[in-house]
This record gives sequence, C-alpha cells and structure tokens, in this order.
Amino acid sequence: MSEETFIIALAGRRWALPHLPFRAIKAIQPALFQVYAEAGGAELSNASVARLGEAQFDRLAAATWRAIAYVDPALGYDAFLDLPFSVGELIQAFPALAKAAGLRAGQADGADTSAATREASPPMGKSISTV
Repeated sequence: MSEETFIIALAGRRWALPHLPFRAIKAIQPALFQVYAEAGGAELSNASVARLGEAQFDRLAAATWRAIAYVDPALGYDAFLDLPFSVGELIQAFPALAKAAGLRAGQADGADTSAATREASPPMGKSISTV
C-alpha cells in the first residue's frame, strides 16, 4: 500500500487516515455498503441522501469512528458522538472513509470491472481452471 492518506474533517478537527488494516475494514465496509445502497447506490443524489434516517446515520457514524479510532485510539465512541459535527459533515466524510477502507468509485455495487486487464480476462468461450 502507498503512504497516501485520506482526510476526514468533523467538528473542526481533521484526521489523516492511512489505508486501513483488515481488522478495521471488516467492521467498516459492511456499514458503508449498506448506507451506500440505502442512499440510492449508483443513483445516489441529494434527494436520496436526504431520505436516510437515524439508523443509517448511526451506522455511518460508527464506521467513521472505527476508522478514526485507528489513528486516534484515545477518542472513545461516546466522546466521538459528543463532537459537534453535522450530518452534512458526516456525509462529506464518506468518500475519504470509503477510500481508506479500500473502496473505489463504482465498487460498492459490484459493477466496476474497469480494473480487469486483457491478460486477466480470458477470451469468450475459454475458461481458466487451476485443476
């Protein structure tokens, strides 16, 4: 992985997240996928985000805290929830959080195949077997 960092800004504070380890990702990605799907997935819009409810914001907040806790372990969950950030700030943090968790645009709905190379894709009618 690269030394790239992803900035999350909430309540006037900033955290630079690295690419997260698997132990953090396995708790974060399911929440991100669920919130993304409930916000409209590939059809995401301001209107669909506006329809999100408390449960989705709770999942997104918990996922965001888990990522921040990786770089700021002294910040407990209750202290995080007491920070004066808005729902808008939490939504704006989503892309950085997703990137830190290893997700890229188009992956959340499983439709991104742009990373497949010609070498990795067998010709039509051919199959690859390791047996």
